[in-house]
Amino acid sequence: MRLSNSTIVIVLATIIASSTTAAFVDAEVNIQPDGTMSSDSLYPAHWGQPPMRQTRDYIVLPGSYGRGSSTLKHWIEEKMAEDAAAADTADAGTERRFADPSSSSSPPWPEKSLIGMTGEEATQEINIADPTLEVQILDEDAMMTMDYREDRVRIFVNADGKVVSQPHKG
Repeated sequence: MRLSNSTIVIVLATIIASSTTAAFVDAEVNIQPDGTMSSDSLYPAHWGQPPMRQTRDYIVLPGSYGRGSSTLKHWIEEKMAEDAAAADTADAGTERRFADPSSSSSPPWPEKSLIGMTGEEATQEINIADPTLEVQILDEDAMMTMDYREDRVRIFVNADGKVVSQPHKG
């Protein structure tokens, strides 16, 4: 049996398309094999769903969102800017307040904001909530591995030793 050139081209195109689709199914945007987004999004729920169509590059994403496409990077930056603008609007004319580690009426971590505490105070709050967690204090610009571990919490602090982002498991 002899195949024509057009048949070979169609077969090769099908193979390439299916392998490309398979590569993007496992991407960090949680796309399921059926093309839907999973409900366990890595991003805040009020951001909505990340863009479905993305470029094929693979870069470091802002914040602690790991790696992904530049399309995803721009979407995250846009959503972070919207959050910052909303926070500025909400805080307009009011004094900015940070978590008070001595306050016993506040909820335990992770519901309690640890931003503004020292790294050691934040570590104590996390250990009170779950003493089995491995807590790491890192500079906000520190290099680190991008693996996800449920038994680890990283606390990012600025030069003054103050927590700059809410710690979470991973």
